[in-house]
Amino acid sequence: MVLDESVYDINSRLLLSKGQKISQNHVRVLKIWGVSRVSVIGKEKEEDEETPSVDDKNTKLIKESINVLYKNADLTNPIFKQIYISALVHRLKGTFGSLPEQTPKNRMGGTDLKKPEKIRRQIDVTDIKLPEAPTVISELNQVIDDPLTTSNDVAQVVNKSPSLAAMLLKIVNSAYYGFPSKIDRISRAVTIIGTKEISGLALGICVMQAFKDIPEGVLNIKAFMRHSLVCGMISRILAANNNMPQTEQMFVSGLLHDIGKLIVHKYYPNHAKACMELGASSDRSIFQTEKMVLGLNHQQIAKLLLSKWKLPNEIITNIIYHHEPGKAPDPKKSGIIHIADIISHGLGIGSSGERSIPKVDHPLVDEIVNSRDSIKLVIRQIVHQFGPMDAIFSD
Repeated sequence: MVLDESVYDINSRLLLSKGQKISQNHVRVLKIWGVSRVSVIGKEKEEDEETPSVDDKNTKLIKESINVLYKNADLTNPIFKQIYISALVHRLKGTFGSLPEQTPKNRMGGTDLKKPEKIRRQIDVTDIKLPEAPTVISELNQVIDDPLTTSNDVAQVVNKSPSLAAMLLKIVNSAYYGFPSKIDRISRAVTIIGTKEISGLALGICVMQAFKDIPEGVLNIKAFMRHSLVCGMISRILAANNNMPQTEQMFVSGLLHDIGKLIVHKYYPNHAKACMELGASSDRSIFQTEKMVLGLNHQQIAKLLLSKWKLPNEIITNIIYHHEPGKAPDPKKSGIIHIADIISHGLGIGSSGERSIPKVDHPLVDEIVNSRDSIKLVIRQIVHQFGPMDAIFSD
């Protein structure tokens, strides 16, 4: 391929000139600088987005599932129409499985649930024993805050946890980043990808590992992790498409966007089951049923834990406003998580327990995703990138 237009980074620095033949190394560099799309001479053949002809009993279930999922979305909006079509196409093709993985079905029966006022009071006074942040998180926060930090400083902290270091090396050596040669040291990964980016990935991994012991009968943690992972990956792609410099921060925000639900499942499993059951019987979103059962939603609950763990404030605000991005200090960043969540549910990769997405912030959707072709591009990238990352996180 040959460039039809010159390529610049977000600071208007020239990366590649018009007429340059693009090599695999160029693609890797463009990825690192957050460039996700370039104009080339000639057009690559587009994937066929026509709905495949599938005529079996599963087709009806797939369509019904997506119709319930997107009942709060205005499908006359071109962007949402394309999200709907792409979700339907890939489910019918079985790209990620025809139907989303389901969380366990539980019946509450006569289980005695604490009243919402009591739960709110318990959480407000931190009466419940939230998991302590791994030592590495506190140390990484200190390192990040120091303007004189070097790649070796970050590497020394990460290497204190062999399992974390091994996971990070698996990630940076995956097809997701596309480096041509193997990266065998954390310090080298930090140098190439960036201090804050590596630190953000480490934080996300540590946080998710703190909840991996939730019993299978309470929550399908593998399905939950797959949904969280793809939301993080889509958030990263959307951030790059919007020329945001800290794409890994958006990856971590997407990865942790539903951590409030994990707190509910870990400490109030009966209430979590009641929220899911009420949502399934009424076609409400879990975001709506949480207010009815718990008295507060998973965004509010997430704020408590993330603040206690002293995660970067931008990550906290991205997460706690992801269902109401218009109220966020930076609506665009929370809006990216909002859209990534919507696309993730549509593709049916894993499950957060939702059957119907909450109310959609349409003005922000139109601002962040400016065309139907942009949605097609995002989903093509996920189809290409998800497998290697899923294999790593499934280990």
